[in-house]
This record gives sequence, structure tokens and C-alpha cells, in this order.
Amino acid sequence: VLQLLPCSLMIDKIVYSLIKGVPIRTKKLIADQADDSQSILRELRLKMTNINTKSSYKVLNQLNSKNIYNEAQTILNICTDNNIEIIFYNEENYPKNLIQCQDAPILIYCKGKKHSNNIPLLSIVGTRDCSDYGLGQCKDFISYLANYNIGLVSGLAYGIDIHTHRIANQLDIPNYAVLGSGILNIYPKNHFTESELTAENGMIISEFTPFSSPKSYHFPQRNRIIAGMSMCTMVVESPIKGGAIITASLANDYNRDVFAIPGNNNQSTSKGTNTLIEKNQAAILNNPEQIIDLLGLSTSNKNPAGTQSDIQLASQETIIYELISKGKDISFNKIQMESNFPTSYLNVILTNLELKDLIIPKFGNFYNLK
Repeated sequence: VLQLLPCSLMIDKIVYSLIKGVPIRTKKLIADQADDSQSILRELRLKMTNINTKSSYKVLNQLNSKNIYNEAQTILNICTDNNIEIIFYNEENYPKNLIQCQDAPILIYCKGKKHSNNIPLLSIVGTRDCSDYGLGQCKDFISYLANYNIGLVSGLAYGIDIHTHRIANQLDIPNYAVLGSGILNIYPKNHFTESELTAENGMIISEFTPFSSPKSYHFPQRNRIIAGMSMCTMVVESPIKGGAIITASLANDYNRDVFAIPGNNNQSTSKGTNTLIEKNQAAILNNPEQIIDLLGLSTSNKNPAGTQSDIQLASQETIIYELISKGKDISFNKIQMESNFPTSYLNVILTNLELKDLIIPKFGNFYNLK
């Protein structure tokens, strides 16, 4: 059950977050000095009145408008109806590592069952056009870390991100998906099922209002939350430019450790990670023990994954396994057409088979037997 502030106080905090034209650093300074949310708006009004500039008048116009309060009330109603938690930047459940970052959002919207402040967090990022090598490395590292007390952070995007969330959810690792859209407007849409599983196993997080659409400039913004929440960042695969490189750069700016998995110099998806290592912007990551030692991880009470000898397949898994065994590079669409399983259900089965080391995902949504 969410611990909600009195309605008027929460509306004031939402209004404060919606005000445009005030730097985040200034908002935080006012919030730190204020006694409560009502005095936050009062102090902001006083500060803008004293400045007496064209930009300050724009802020005052917002504070004097009924529209922004109506918008805040609507947002609060939506969050209450959809069990979305609103966390202000100086409140207890605000991610403790993120609060140390100067550009951290003043308010975040969260939906899920596990707050992030009780476990060490590792962000895992990489290209959407990942190779089989990248997928394999991602799976191997996460599977090893499943025996330790750790949480994972990523962005629910195609490629390495969604692979991270799927493996984490299958292995019951708390994981946190930071969105470039609102919580009630999941992007990509076909990752909705995984977002629901992530909310059960951790949280989905966004600084954008619940129905916000994904915009191109939202994703570099959300990368700072991914980097800021985490004690260290692991880059699996990336070209020279891309979101993963931005996240690594932000993590370095926040004085957090960055690891990169080395790859083939002739492969475009390894050029970014290799360059990070070459320029001393990331430590070369050869084995998960490096992360365990850095974060001082303790073992969890989870049972390690079973070995090949004790694997038992559910009947649905057997159907899919036999379909894949009929040929090389069978596509997701063909598997679905022949099995007639819903997309979300088929994704779960394929992930189970992959985690049991029975199949290998190939680039372009194809599958082979291991």
C-alpha cells in the first residue's frame, strides 16, 4: 500500500515539478531550505519576485495559473487510480545514489513492489543491435550474479536492455526499468509484458508524467537516471555513438565505476566498448568477480540454476524446443505461427529455454538449438 501525502501537499509537489524555466539545481536548493511543500512554492514565488526578470515573470505566471494546479490534480488522480507512487527528491524512497547527482530529477513516478535503496545496483546497457556474442555475455554475467544480493538497472529498450530485464525476471533478480516515456505509455509497446514482470520484481521508473509519449530527447535524459541510480555501469556492446556510450559518460561524470566487455575489433557493436577501454573511460571486464569484489556483494539465499542433468521441460517448452530443432535459424514469427502461442507467453517460454542453455537467440529474432 502506498504511503500517500495529504492531497494538497502532493499537488504542491507535482506543481513544483511541472514549473518550467527554473534549473533543477535551483529547485533543489529551495526544497532543501523549505520546511514543507507549501513553503517550497512560497519560496519559489518570493525568489522569482526578487529577481524581477522576463524569465522570472514566466515562472510567476505559471504559479498564478489555475491550469498547472488542475494538471497536477489530474496527474495525482491518475497515479492514485493506477497505484503509481510519486517520490519527491528529498523523500526516503528516492534512489539514494541518484540523489547525489546534481541533475537528478526533482520528482519521479514509480510503479512496483521493491524500492531500490536496500541493495547495491548495477546498470547494464548496450546497443539495440546486439550480436549473439553480446547476448551470450549478458546472459552469462547476469546468471552468475543471480547468486548474489544485487539489483539491475536498464532501460527496457530493444537489445541488451530488454535481454537484461528478461533474464533478471526469470532468475528473480530485482530489476529497475527507467523509461523514456510515461509509466502508462510503455515504449516499445511490445515490451509491456516485461514491464509488468519488472514491476512485480522491482520497479518501473520515469521522471515523465504517466501518459507522456516517448520523445527522442527523453532517452538521453533517462540515461542519467540509469547511471545515477547505480553504483557502477556495465556496457556490454555499443557502436562508437549511442545511448550506452552516453550512459557510460554520465556514470564517469558522477564518479561511478564503468566496466566494458571487450569485443571483436572488426565488429561495429564492439567499437564503442573497445574505445571506452582504450581511452581509460571504462575498466576491461573479463569476469563477474570484478563486479562482486568492487561492490562487496554477499551471496543471496536463492538456489543456483540447475544443471543440464536436472532440467525438466514443461509441455509447452517441449513443443517450442521441438519446433526449433527442426531447422537452423528459425524466426520468432515462424515459431509463433506453428505453435499458435500468444507473443507474451512465447517470449517467456523462449527465455526459459535460453536460461536452461538449450537454445541460442540470434540477431534478428531467430533461434537455434544450443
